[in-house]
Amino acid sequence: MKSRVSHIFSTASRGLVVLVTFVSMTSTAIANNVRHTQSMLIELGFNPGPADGLYGGKTKVALEEFYFSIGDEFDGKVSANEVMDLSIASGVVYPGCSIDDSPNLIGKEAFVDNLGFRLEDAWEDRTYYYDFDTRYGPFLHNIYQASHSFIEDNQPDSLDINQSQKYNVLLNKLCFVQKTGTGQRGYFLAAIDFLDSVRSMRGFINEGNALLWDDFPYIETGNKVITAPQLPGLDHYKKYTTVSGMIIVAGRAVSDQAMLAAREMVEYQLSARPEWHSLIRANKMRISLFTRSTCQLPEFRRNCEEGGFAQSETDATSPINASWLCYRGNYSVGGNPLFHEIAHSLQHVILESENDTYFYETLLELIQQAYDRKLVDKNFPAGELWAVAVEGYMMDGGPAYKDVYYSREWIQREHPEMYQLIRRYFPTSPTYYCQF
Repeated sequence: MKSRVSHIFSTASRGLVVLVTFVSMTSTAIANNVRHTQSMLIELGFNPGPADGLYGGKTKVALEEFYFSIGDEFDGKVSANEVMDLSIASGVVYPGCSIDDSPNLIGKEAFVDNLGFRLEDAWEDRTYYYDFDTRYGPFLHNIYQASHSFIEDNQPDSLDINQSQKYNVLLNKLCFVQKTGTGQRGYFLAAIDFLDSVRSMRGFINEGNALLWDDFPYIETGNKVITAPQLPGLDHYKKYTTVSGMIIVAGRAVSDQAMLAAREMVEYQLSARPEWHSLIRANKMRISLFTRSTCQLPEFRRNCEEGGFAQSETDATSPINASWLCYRGNYSVGGNPLFHEIAHSLQHVILESENDTYFYETLLELIQQAYDRKLVDKNFPAGELWAVAVEGYMMDGGPAYKDVYYSREWIQREHPEMYQLIRRYFPTSPTYYCQF
């Protein structure tokens, strides 16, 4: 199946914010960053109490009020994402990013031309292409590597207020990647958003693009379905749950049972890689369940697919047909679009950001093996092989489920190299999909 902004109040500035993860930091460093958060809240007119570095009730309430003011919801945790949001809103400058203090000032049209060429070259890199129609590779990593030095050393002049705001977001997103090693997807989206503010990118920012839709806040729900936060244009979504960093939303037509079944499937599929959970959350990865067609969803009114598709580097969500999932009350033997599209989505967002060249180099060989060994017909789309194999591995069913790659035993026997690659990323414990 095919793969398919934030609120800004700051003024133009070359200043950047040091964005830090709060993991593996000393208590002193954590306190300092809470203090910075409190200072920004005070500057924005909210009352967190004194800027003492202690995360208490007043600071929590102030953050809740800040997010309410921008139409969002605070998830209860102070993390790099909160620092990002506050820094963009307040325009506070922190030292530490690798940005030239005296950048080359160049015309905005020349700046856009140069940045655009760098993004396009990285986006079109075919190092890991199997053929023209199969698009594999660490594109998000390549895009950052190809463009960050240029942005660090140069600054566009003559920006209007809107362009300046979007440029400031881009600088902050760049800083985020510098400091955390993550956030390449957000950086790419910010770069496209800035380019679009100077020169239309509407041929690239098509239906479903994340730039066109607000992000749902991440709320820890546990194993339950809650009322979805209401966002502009997304009032179709009434149901909400989360697991392992992934947000799952749906309209009224999707049952709570389907929501919780999808949640259980996501939890199992991501269980072997807990280190991915924070990355999934930081990259705003989302699943949107539907019952008939993707064009039921507000993001894809003109894009009607029966099963769904993946969340690519720039998509707001991954639509999944809940009716095709097997769970109590909906016994459905066949393919599983959730397992399938998550495999694609992880490839597009997480593996690309991590520059997992082992995956892309190995997959290129496995695709050729599948054709040479006649495991699939020569007309089988190369770009689907990975997700089809993961789907079959996760279901571990039989010929009734799929034609090929339908069970772990089949994959291990017929394509052991693919079996080993799948087990590198996904759980090796038994699956009980559709067994009740």
